Amino acid sequence: MFRFEKEQSVWDFNGTKIGGQPGEYPTVLGASIFYNKHEIVKNDHTGEIDKETAEALWNRCLELTDITGIPFFIQIIAEFGEAFESYFDWFTSIDNKTAFLMDSSAPAALAHATRYVTEVGIADRAIYNSINGSISQENIDALANSDVDAAIVLAFNPGDPSVAGRQKVLNEGGVAGQTKSMLQIAEEAGIKRPILDTAATPLGIGSGGAYREILACKAIHGYPTGGAYHNMTVSWTWLKRWKGSKKNPSKLAETLQGKDKYVAQLLHHYQGGMDGVIQAAWSAPDIGCNLIASALGADLIMFGPIENVEPMITAQAYADITILEAARDLGIEVLSEEHPIFKLV
Repeated sequence: MFRFEKEQSVWDFNGTKIGGQPGEYPTVLGASIFYNKHEIVKNDHTGEIDKETAEALWNRCLELTDITGIPFFIQIIAEFGEAFESYFDWFTSIDNKTAFLMDSSAPAALAHATRYVTEVGIADRAIYNSINGSISQENIDALANSDVDAAIVLAFNPGDPSVAGRQKVLNEGGVAGQTKSMLQIAEEAGIKRPILDTAATPLGIGSGGAYREILACKAIHGYPTGGAYHNMTVSWTWLKRWKGSKKNPSKLAETLQGKDKYVAQLLHHYQGGMDGVIQAAWSAPDIGCNLIASALGADLIMFGPIENVEPMITAQAYADITILEAARDLGIEVLSEEHPIFKLV
């Protein structure tokens, strides 16, 4: 492992600390909820949800934090301002502490969310996701006029996925129609707690640069850094074909159906029949892509659907323990009493 010469910033979100040298603090996991086609969402415009199930999902995250020491942010996704209001009201009614990411592909909804959290007094827990090359002036103004001071700052360069290209987005600007750099926009918008996102890109289109950018961001800027590396798995065309669907079974499923003895052995080990076998094959890279980022010093792993918390948190706890053990040889000591090394070893 390694330590960075650059002094590393640490942001404190109501006791959840993110950043620092590898090993000093547990990695923060970002769990997505109310995402597209999430079955607990009854109306994605108004934000009507199955509150009982949503609360059970979040409570399971908190239970696992108590067990492992790995903390969470919740990543709240919406495409309409009204839905954001409903989701925020629900979350703050069951949790008065944890930070939440405001995530949307709809700029107007995200601007609305920024204004709303300021109006209701929860902006100190809000993390804007994200300041990127397509951010509109409306959203910049909404941030500047709000109490939100934390944001994901995305190092995505559609024309150059190399580390140099990603750093150009952060430091120089002139990319994707923006004359200013992402960090300059963040500063002018009042962001005092930036979290750098290395912009996970599909395999074959610069995915390696997203990992190397972790080292660059922490070495150059010293800010907490991470990303949604599971997007690499989601966008992996070959894996999607291999996984298949119930209507279009994968080649794996077709092959196994003809080998009765082998199928019987597999089904003995996996619940859910053939679906369980395929899901296991999908889950391995979906979790593994995040562990690569952890080994390179990522502070925030946005791992996708909240339902995936069980395999993700155990894998992350394992990674955090081994990283700390290695970092101690470099003079780095843990600064959190809740680190997994105190709970699981």
